[in-house]
Amino acid sequence: MAEKTPSIASSTVSRTWRGWLWDSADVSKEERMFLFKLDASLLTFGTLGMLIKWIDTSNITNAFVSGMKEDLNLYGNQYNYIVVSWTVGYIIGQWPSNFILTRVPAHIWIPFQEIGWTVFTFALAGAKSYHAMLGLRFVVGLFEAGYWPALYYVLGSWYNKRELGKRNGILQSAVSIAPIFSGFLQAGIYNSLDGHAGLAGWRWLFVINGVISLPIAILAYFCLPDTPGTAKPNWIFNERDIQIAQERMERAGRKPEGKPYTVKVILGYLTSWKTLLFTLIFTMQPFGGQPFTAFVFWLKAHNKKGKPMVYSVAQINEYPTIGNAFTAAYSLICVWISDGPLRGRRWPIILFSNLVAIVVFVLLVVTPVMGPFSHRAPLYIISSIGGACVPLTMAWMAELISDNAEQRAFTAAAMNTLQYTFQAWIPLVWFQQIHQPYVTAGNRAAAVVASFNIIVFITIAVLAHREKLAKKRKHQLQATSDSPEPGTSVDEGNEKSLSVGVFALQPATVEAAGRPI
Repeated sequence: MAEKTPSIASSTVSRTWRGWLWDSADVSKEERMFLFKLDASLLTFGTLGMLIKWIDTSNITNAFVSGMKEDLNLYGNQYNYIVVSWTVGYIIGQWPSNFILTRVPAHIWIPFQEIGWTVFTFALAGAKSYHAMLGLRFVVGLFEAGYWPALYYVLGSWYNKRELGKRNGILQSAVSIAPIFSGFLQAGIYNSLDGHAGLAGWRWLFVINGVISLPIAILAYFCLPDTPGTAKPNWIFNERDIQIAQERMERAGRKPEGKPYTVKVILGYLTSWKTLLFTLIFTMQPFGGQPFTAFVFWLKAHNKKGKPMVYSVAQINEYPTIGNAFTAAYSLICVWISDGPLRGRRWPIILFSNLVAIVVFVLLVVTPVMGPFSHRAPLYIISSIGGACVPLTMAWMAELISDNAEQRAFTAAAMNTLQYTFQAWIPLVWFQQIHQPYVTAGNRAAAVVASFNIIVFITIAVLAHREKLAKKRKHQLQATSDSPEPGTSVDEGNEKSLSVGVFALQPATVEAAGRPI
């Protein structure tokens, strides 16, 4: 067996500017090569998969404002119900998918989901009615359900504290980039393919999405790694790579899969403050994202029948991408600062971002809805600033639940399930299509919820700090018990240390206890 090589990345926060820019810059050559392989496989194909998932998720809005509404006679709140049908499928598939993920190799289960939603995205191009669109979007949501939490779970199984925030940020940036790509893609399709081969431009959007998605899904089967606890040597990772991964996760306090799912175990998850509070945060997440969805309707509302067009179809699709670009850029800046200068602390940036979000939502309430682009559009553009901290929230969750892989998977699924459960009804109550873009009550509710988010995040930080102090005290007690008293033999000291073994911690847990929250 190869000799173990010490690795500062496994246990040390980077203190150099090079390490802050990219964490593999100040690690051993062996670990640097390992991280390169991991980034090239997991991070690359995970980000590409996230990109196509969110293109296939968000394309319904682009299609709706580009001719689908008129072709399928979608009026009233039918657009909302189509969105809800996808959401229902997404909710139903969450927990089953994540239970399966801890028992079926990730390189099999994740690509299976990708291929499933790709097939039904192709089918959307042929939808002839409102009811057909409802059914197809439900199935797309069912296949997409486990993908997002699965990738975050796998990332949290490979990367440590000084690496995870950046990788989560890169992964989540695909969520913001996808609508940008979809917006320009729809604009290009509308201008060049509308009517080609007898298909409307919005139908071609689904076709092109499927063509892009299929090869990425197939390649993912060969390139995505399993978790360190289940991975086997393959054409990318050799036996030493897997050993390095397992050593790194042991030092980070991350436990591999293997605990059984029982009623008692699941009830324990449901009563854990970590699972409950992180799930509560994501339950309120839809309020923070909904004000931005009004942007496209605000642009379209300027065009009145019988009057000159104010915004073209291309502009209606393209202008909202400015907001997506802002969210992606801001999110990446946040994760780099959190992993680097803040030494892995997540809460300062999260609290700051939510404070800014409150100000933005209040301004959306008090300013006139219809008016010049320069007066209201900037507020829409930066309104998702609170949601830009999702990568930091997920990293924080994975780090606080390091010692239980199944609970991490369960919590990620719970967060996403409750998020989309509320996503299913919040638009129907606070941001109805028939009222867009006049959704002042919804913006007011978003400000209130952002304020509540701050309270919950502060609670998580306080509880995490108390837990860290408790672990330190136990470590000190263990160290004291392991030191023989004056005049006591080593054997007597060892026997005495066993009497307080209930307070002992594993080395990995002790190390994790000394890190910033």
